[in-house]
Amino acid sequence: MSTMSKATRGEQGEKLVALELEKIKEYHLVLNDVTFLNKKSEMTHQIDHILIHSHGIFVIETKNYFGEIKVDPDKPFWEKIVNGKIERINNPLHQNKSHAITIYKTLNGEHEVIPVVVFVKNNAPYLGDENVINLEDLLLFIDSFPYKHKITKPTIDKVYSVLKRRSSDVSKEEHLENIGYLKQIKKEIKDEIRYAVENRKCPRCGKKICNKGNLFCCQGCDFHFHF
Repeated sequence: MSTMSKATRGEQGEKLVALELEKIKEYHLVLNDVTFLNKKSEMTHQIDHILIHSHGIFVIETKNYFGEIKVDPDKPFWEKIVNGKIERINNPLHQNKSHAITIYKTLNGEHEVIPVVVFVKNNAPYLGDENVINLEDLLLFIDSFPYKHKITKPTIDKVYSVLKRRSSDVSKEEHLENIGYLKQIKKEIKDEIRYAVENRKCPRCGKKICNKGNLFCCQGCDFHFHF
């Protein structure tokens, strides 16, 4: 029996969320699987779903993980536990908040944009005020969201048109290549900084670096680095 790939599982999760959004009775529009390109940074943002609803604009990140999900707010990653095996996963809140900021800027800051992470297997951890929910609670979450100003039908149509027009034709493959390229650049920069710090020389101004534990600070400028 073959194991479902990560990509296939992700696509399956997105389909389930899309089907759930189709059940909304109130007027709304949805953009599924869209990509936005930040021309300044050349970074692409692949977004699973954007729901334009009278209660707000919801940017939805879908996660189709098996097992128990554990979160330590002091760590940049989460943990997935399946059959006693622990695997680190990236914090989806950080990723989706950056997506929400991208949409907010695309709309010139004229509308509230709500980042939401949906766990298709209904195994979402409780995080208080953070919008991390189970698929079975998605419609209730949207229906009961405490909006400040109701968005009218003409505005919903306008926002949809703007986002549709501004979305990019970048494929998922190109998006993944973009992510890999940016990660490589960041790694190279980090390696250069690490080399400079290990040699007690500030990579920014060239002056001496001092350290307090794992925190390295320059005596001449505000550069600091944490290993």
